[in-house]
Amino acid sequence: MIELHLENTIIAFDGRVIEAFPQGQVGSRYHVANIMKAGIVSDKKGRQSLQIFMKGGGGFATAPLSSEEAQQAQMIIAEIQKVRPDLTI
Repeated sequence: MIELHLENTIIAFDGRVIEAFPQGQVGSRYHVANIMKAGIVSDKKGRQSLQIFMKGGGGFATAPLSSEEAQQAQMIIAEIQKVRPDLTI
């Protein structure tokens, strides 16, 4: 299992299910088969966030990541790609 501990959210991936646990909110779980797109995205100011979009709608995006957090998030993306090499990243 890989976990990314952010300031207000924990993201976990166990090889089948990606989970997001935002502080003070209900967590969400998504099976890897339902992921439509996943990646690290940069905005116009160069800030990076982890974004996961699901088939049929839904998903999540993190707040801007530090460079260390972006490297950790990239490990999650790499693990998702191992299971779903067909994904748009």
